[in-house]
Amino acid sequence: MQAEFTREDLRRAIPERCFRPSVCRSSLYPLYDMAIIAACYWALGLGPHWLIQAALIFVIGTMMWALFVIGHEAGHGAFSRHRTLNTLVGMALHTPLLVPYRAWQRSHALHHMNTGHLQKEEPFRAVRAEQDYAARKALYRSGLFILIGWPMYLLGFRNIEKFHPIKASHFLTVSDLYASHVRASFIASALLVPIFLASYVFLGLQFGWVFFAKYLAAPYLVFAAWLTFVTYIHHVDPDVPVYDAKDWSPMKGALATVDRDYGPFNWLTHHIGDQHVIHHIFPTIPHYRAAEAMRAIEPILGPLRMRSERFVLVDFLRAQIGCHHVVPAGGYEAWRSAYPWARKRQEAQTAAQQAE
Repeated sequence: MQAEFTREDLRRAIPERCFRPSVCRSSLYPLYDMAIIAACYWALGLGPHWLIQAALIFVIGTMMWALFVIGHEAGHGAFSRHRTLNTLVGMALHTPLLVPYRAWQRSHALHHMNTGHLQKEEPFRAVRAEQDYAARKALYRSGLFILIGWPMYLLGFRNIEKFHPIKASHFLTVSDLYASHVRASFIASALLVPIFLASYVFLGLQFGWVFFAKYLAAPYLVFAAWLTFVTYIHHVDPDVPVYDAKDWSPMKGALATVDRDYGPFNWLTHHIGDQHVIHHIFPTIPHYRAAEAMRAIEPILGPLRMRSERFVLVDFLRAQIGCHHVVPAGGYEAWRSAYPWARKRQEAQTAAQQAE
């Protein structure tokens, strides 16, 4: 469906206050996140039953994801209107999570610039059937990418077509993410990550690898899984269109994502999951204004706002079964399953839609 409105039409419908982040209010959220993390680490140190320990580790990793989301907002200029403050906040929140802030900021900007583009999308780039090679099948159809996809992305596996450990790396100045006008912050953010990693390894050597696994590695894996899982089901779904170069436009790309209900994690992780459509249209809107902004433009968007009320694990399973490669479907590329029984149903649904 073609949008009959422009980005400016949508902007005029949104109250101006939604575009004005408050430094004071923005600062409260990472403090809140860190307070929860500190409380959980304290409780973990008391040595409760292993089930409680597992729950505490999950909460710690979840709040690390929440901190990442705030750093992500800083990268978009949604934390404050001050560029230097945004950079400092982004680096302060991302570096302990082993994320090279400046390079990630650039790769994430490329994602926003090319969302839904068959040839240029950054993460989880769609492919034709003939490009669906064996290693890709093994990684994605097994679900293994949820655990290892994030570090692979940082090290150069930025899309699912090919691996470029040098050109696509987030750590090297020869990467296509490097820009000379941010040389100092790029190098600083890239160098600080191995320093933090070395400090974590040192703690493991000092206190033992059980300590390292429980207090550092396990929460990090939860954080990385959250990041990969949410990004994946935002943009990979049987109902989400992909566009070839001749059909793609910035507005089509911005709308090629799905809002999903994560229950209490909606507010706990700063609405990155349930208000993602408005984020792609206007990424400079802070998360605490996103719902208000979406309500203002929802009458304009109508059915073009994709939203799912299904349990998110069900949607993940739908994507795992139904999103292996894409085929032309008249103005867009439709996801297809490699499993014959699922593909036949998809083809019937596409034919019915085109007949309407």
